[in-house]
Amino acid sequence: MPEPAAGSTTPLTIELPDGRRLGLTRYGNPAYRAVVFHHGFGSSSLELPNDAVLLDRLQLQILAFDRPGVGQSSVYRRLTFPSFADDVAAGLEVLGIREAVGVMGWSVGGVHALALAARHPARVAAVQLLSTCLPLGEPAAYRQLSPVWKALHWGQVAFPWLNRTTFLWLSRQWARHPDRTLDWFIRLMRAAEADVTGRPGFRELLRDAAVQGFAHHGRGVYDDAQAWCRRPGFRIEDVRAPVRLWHGTADGVWAPGNIPYLASRMARAQVRLLPGEGHMLYLENWTSILEEMHELLVPAVAVAK
Repeated sequence: MPEPAAGSTTPLTIELPDGRRLGLTRYGNPAYRAVVFHHGFGSSSLELPNDAVLLDRLQLQILAFDRPGVGQSSVYRRLTFPSFADDVAAGLEVLGIREAVGVMGWSVGGVHALALAARHPARVAAVQLLSTCLPLGEPAAYRQLSPVWKALHWGQVAFPWLNRTTFLWLSRQWARHPDRTLDWFIRLMRAAEADVTGRPGFRELLRDAAVQGFAHHGRGVYDDAQAWCRRPGFRIEDVRAPVRLWHGTADGVWAPGNIPYLASRMARAQVRLLPGEGHMLYLENWTSILEEMHELLVPAVAVAK
C-alpha cells in the first residue's frame, strides 16, 4: 500500500479478511478526522471534487470506497447492503482508524451509508444523505415509489439477464468512447442535471468516475442493482446518529417527495431542501456540505475527550 502524502488524492488498495481487494481513494491528509463517502450508482470513488485547501481548513480526510466490481475492488457476486457495510468497517480497521467517522452517500450511495450507520452504530458519528434514494426491495419503502421506479424494480428482478447484457454493453461504451457516452447520457437528463454534468471540471470528473464504475465488464453495476432490489437487510430505524438529508426540489432522478418520509423513520434526521437544484447538487454545494459535516463531528470529538 503506498504511503499517502498530506493533502494529496491517493488511490489505495487494501486486503479484506477473506482475501478480496477493496479499492478506495483518499482525499486529503491522513492525519485528519475521517469521513467515509459512498459513491452513486454506475460511478466510483473518483466522483468527488479534489479540494485539498477546503479539507485542510476543516481538518478532514475523505475515504471514498469503491463497491465490489468497481475500480480496483474485487467482484463479489453476493453483494448486499450489509456485506458492503462490513467491508467498509473492515477497511477502516486495516487503515488503523478507530474513532467514529462521518459518513456521506450520494444517490444509491445514501442507502449504503444508512446500512453502515445501522449495522455499525459505534463506527458512525454523523450521516449526510445527498440526493439519496430509497431501498427498492424494502416493502415499506416500495409503497412510496413512483410508478417509474416500481417499473424499473420489476424489470431488474424479472429480466436480470437483460440488465446484465445492458451493463456489459455500457461498460464497453464507457471504456472505448467515454466522452460520446457521457454526451448520450446528458441528452437523457433533465435540465438541472444536464447543466451541472456538462460544466467543465464536473464533466471530466463524472466521466472518469463512470469509466471506473463500469470496470470489470459492468459486473459491479449489475451486482449493485441486484442488491438494491433485494430486501435491504437492515432497519432504517436503527440509524441513531444525527442525519442530514440534502435534496433538490428539481431532482430529475429521485423526486423530493419521498425525502420527508425517509427522514420520519430516523430519530435524529433533518431535511435540507434546495430550491431549483437537481440530482448533482453535491457538486455545487460541496463546500457547504463539508462545513456541515465538520460541525456535526465537533460534538463527537468533544464527547470522546
